[in-house]
Amino acid sequence: MADDSSPKARAIAALTELFLEKTEACSDFSVLESICMDAGHECMSVSLGRALEARDEELMRSRPEGYVAHDKRTRTLATEMGDVSFVQRRYRDRFGLDAYLLSDRYGIPYGARVSPGAAEFLVLAASQASYAKAADLLARHGSRVSERTVMAALRRAGDACEREDVAAAKSLYGDGVVPEAESRLNEICMEADGTWFSVQRPKPGEPRRFEVKAMCAYGGKEVRGGKVRRTRVFHHACVGAPDEFWSEGVAQMGAVFDLGGIETVHLGADGEPWCSDAGRYLPGARVAVQLDPYHVNRAILSCSRTPGLARRLIGVASDGDAASAAALLGAAASLGLANEGAAKRVAGYLLNNSELIGAEGPSLGTIESDNQHIYGARMDSVPCAWSVRGGSDMARILSRRASGREIPRVSRLESMPHRKRDARNGKVLAKLERGGAGRVVESVGEGYLPPHQVDTSRIEAGKAYALYRAMSNMDAGIWDPH
Repeated sequence: MADDSSPKARAIAALTELFLEKTEACSDFSVLESICMDAGHECMSVSLGRALEARDEELMRSRPEGYVAHDKRTRTLATEMGDVSFVQRRYRDRFGLDAYLLSDRYGIPYGARVSPGAAEFLVLAASQASYAKAADLLARHGSRVSERTVMAALRRAGDACEREDVAAAKSLYGDGVVPEAESRLNEICMEADGTWFSVQRPKPGEPRRFEVKAMCAYGGKEVRGGKVRRTRVFHHACVGAPDEFWSEGVAQMGAVFDLGGIETVHLGADGEPWCSDAGRYLPGARVAVQLDPYHVNRAILSCSRTPGLARRLIGVASDGDAASAAALLGAAASLGLANEGAAKRVAGYLLNNSELIGAEGPSLGTIESDNQHIYGARMDSVPCAWSVRGGSDMARILSRRASGREIPRVSRLESMPHRKRDARNGKVLAKLERGGAGRVVESVGEGYLPPHQVDTSRIEAGKAYALYRAMSNMDAGIWDPH
């Protein structure tokens, strides 16, 4: 038999009575559903605010030593159930710093007007639709926020993604720590390409477009449900220099494929030098580069005036004979079957990449579709333009969504503004300097030395050695008065 005395049972009974009252004045179920949803969310938001205040009372009774209650502050957060308002205590710790035990307990970011859950919803919605539509989706039964608030949530998520990517690259290439991987394969496929987007309000003389560098890596292809699909797909994208892009991408890829076990990488590229540069970041693997057939075919089609000629040239190039394809293209141009200027450019493209065209290896050619469906579908919608930073943030978020990777959450500590953090550190150091037996030493001798070291360059040799011996004994816990 159900326990009617439990909090959940009492809440259900109360909502039942509330919803029953709503049914009397409504005969349309869709309207009734919306009315009950709004009423339920209103009850939930008020209840959550009261529960947080009750928890703050408990934290007050078990507060750390040295914490003194200073005053109470009201805070309101936009959430998925509506605005949640609550009162929390502000404390002063032994260093005189402000502390909020309730916010610390639940990781509520500094200065946030949106709850972590609502922020995650806004990032997910904004990665699929415009900022205005994302705000409308949250407001359907939750809080109403502005488009700028949506953009701020996405920026914070993008910054968190970048910090995670940079940390992964530093750990791998700086500290030599290979990440733990989900799988170990001797051979993988990888593709890289760039896609361009419009710059928002470019200044005179500045570029009007920027490039998002994108890569994907996968274990191979298999037939599932009548379609050929990639296995264990990993995506990474950002706006940045090639070194930044590859080091971060390969380091994060190490969580999917064991970098120490990869012997062969089949890399599809478009002819740009940075696209073929993955080998520098996978020194233990043999990287076999092949030019993406999509780019070869598009180049030939751009200058051919007859479909039959284009098909023949594509066939010759696909067989790996780029030199013959270039020669045929030149002859076609002289006969008026191809645009002369374009044919000369394409012939040079084929000759410069002759070793990569038709190279042996598995079928690749999927990155163009990724660029269109993962990045272009959201970032190239009309009218749409981006700041370079905003474009990079969106690319990092979209690549994580496509990979099934979680977008890192912004911790309370990470959300603290740098100026506030510096001010707090300064107060702590000042307090320690005033209240300790000694003082905080900034520098000793020439440049910085630890406080227990001194500059002995101007001390006589015998005395310097004696001082060194005494200090060494002190470090070892040996007291020798002589």
